[in-house]
Amino acid sequence: MVKDLFLAVDIGTTNVKGAVFDKGSIFPLESISRRISLYTEEGKGVAEQDPDEILKAVIEVISFLARKYGGTSISTIFLTSQMHAFGILEDGRPKTRLLTYFDTRSGEYLSRLEPIGYELYTRTGCPPLHVYPLLKILYAKDRGLIKHSDKLLISAKDYIILKMTGLHVLDLSTASGSQLVNTHNLKWDELALEVTGVEENQLPELIEGSKKPLPIDQDFASKVDIPSSVEVFAGVSDASANQVGVGSISNDTVAINLGTSAAVRFLTDHPVFDDSKMRFFLYYAGNKRYLAGGAVNNGGIVVDWFLKRLGQLESEYASYTGQSLYEVINTLATSSPPGANGVIALPFLLGGERFPIRRPEAKAVFYGLQFHNTKSDILRSLLEGVVFTLKMIYDALSQKGLKAKSVRVGGGGSSIPVWRQIIADVFQLPVFKMDIADSSLLGALIHYLESQNIHIELPHPSEVNEPSKANLEIYRARFEEFAKLVEHFYPS
Repeated sequence: MVKDLFLAVDIGTTNVKGAVFDKGSIFPLESISRRISLYTEEGKGVAEQDPDEILKAVIEVISFLARKYGGTSISTIFLTSQMHAFGILEDGRPKTRLLTYFDTRSGEYLSRLEPIGYELYTRTGCPPLHVYPLLKILYAKDRGLIKHSDKLLISAKDYIILKMTGLHVLDLSTASGSQLVNTHNLKWDELALEVTGVEENQLPELIEGSKKPLPIDQDFASKVDIPSSVEVFAGVSDASANQVGVGSISNDTVAINLGTSAAVRFLTDHPVFDDSKMRFFLYYAGNKRYLAGGAVNNGGIVVDWFLKRLGQLESEYASYTGQSLYEVINTLATSSPPGANGVIALPFLLGGERFPIRRPEAKAVFYGLQFHNTKSDILRSLLEGVVFTLKMIYDALSQKGLKAKSVRVGGGGSSIPVWRQIIADVFQLPVFKMDIADSSLLGALIHYLESQNIHIELPHPSEVNEPSKANLEIYRARFEEFAKLVEHFYPS
C-alpha cells in the first residue's frame, strides 16, 4: 500500500467531491462524490443548505476513500469549498441552515450599503451584492436570529472544519469572499464589522489555509477510520483551487469555470480594483496572490433548467442509450448556428445576477424568439448568453490592464465542445482544456505542494478550440445587442 497519500475534499453547490492522490502525481488514484441538497422556495428567494447534510456527505467521502486505500496511508486532508454561504451556530450546533449565494432575501438591505459601497469595495474587494455574508448578517439580525453568544459561519466550510478539528477557524482565501475581510491587511475589516455590529470573536479565526496544518479531532478520526496523526488543512476557496487546477497561473491567461455557476478570473500578484462601477471582485487567493474577476449565478444551471423544462425527451434518450447528457446537449446546440437564429437570451434564471450587473431581482429574457425558432435555438442562446455575460466582465478587467492571450476552461460545462467553441469565438482567444477529472481537486493538491515548496508539472492541454474568424462579426453584433438589452432592462 502506498504511504503518504493526499486526500482533497471539495464542498460544492450540488456535490461534495473527494479524491486521493499520490503526492508525486497529478492524477487521482480514486475519486468519489456525494450529492447534497439545495432547499428552495419558489418566488421567495430562498436557497439554503443543511450544514449537517454537508457534514454527512464529507464523512461519507472521506470514509470511502480511507477504507479503499487504508486510513493509515493518508497523511494529509485539504479542503476547498464554495464561498459566500452564511449560517449561525448556537453552542456549537447549527441554529439555521446555510444561506447560499443563490439566496436573494438579503437583497432588500442593499440600500444600506449605498453610501459606503465603493469604500467597502476598495477595502474588501467585494461590491455591494446580495450574495455576500455581510448582507445576510443584516438580514438575520433584523429577525433577531443572532445572539451575542452565537458564532457565525461565513462559508460552507467553517462548520466542517469545526467538526474535524474542534477549531472555529477559516482560511483567508474563502473568508475573503465574505465582504468582511480587508484585502490589504488580511484581517477582519473594521468598517464591515461596524456595519454588521458583530464582534470579531463571533467570527472564525483567519489563517493561511494551505500553510498551517490543524490537528484532527480524535472522535472524527475514529469515525472516518484515519489516524489521529493526519494533518488537516483548511485549504483555499474553490475559486482559487479551480484557477490553478486548470493551469491559469500567469497574468496573461484567464480562467473560465463552467460549473453550476460560472466565473471568469485572473490570478495576479497585486490587487486590482475597478472604478465606481465595481464590475468585478478582488479576492485573496492564498500565498500572496489575488483573484480578480466575476462570477455569475447562471452557468451550468441554465443547462439543468433546459433539460428539466424543454429537454425531457433528450434526457430520456440519453438514459436509454447510455449516451452522456453532455453529448446530447452538444448535439442539440450545434444544430443551431452561431447567433441562435436571432434568439438572444439574458440567462438570469436563478438567484438574480451578481456580475457584471448587481441585481438580485434579475429575470431571464428571450429576445427575438419567433415562430420558426426551435428548442435548439433556445438552448444555444442560453449557452451564448452565459458567455456574453462573462465577456462583459472580461472587458471590465481588460480596461484595468488585465488582458489574456488564452483561456483555460474547467468545470462540468467545459465537457460540452460547442460551449468551448462559443467562448473561443466570443473572446477571440484560443481555449485550452486539460484532460483532468476535476480542476478544484487537482488545484487543492497544487496549492498544498506549493506551500511545501514542491514543484509539479501540469499536463499539456488535451483539447484546444481556436477562434473562428468566420464567426467574429456574427458574435460581435450579437454581443453588442446583448449588452444593449442588459442596459435596457437593468440600467447601470
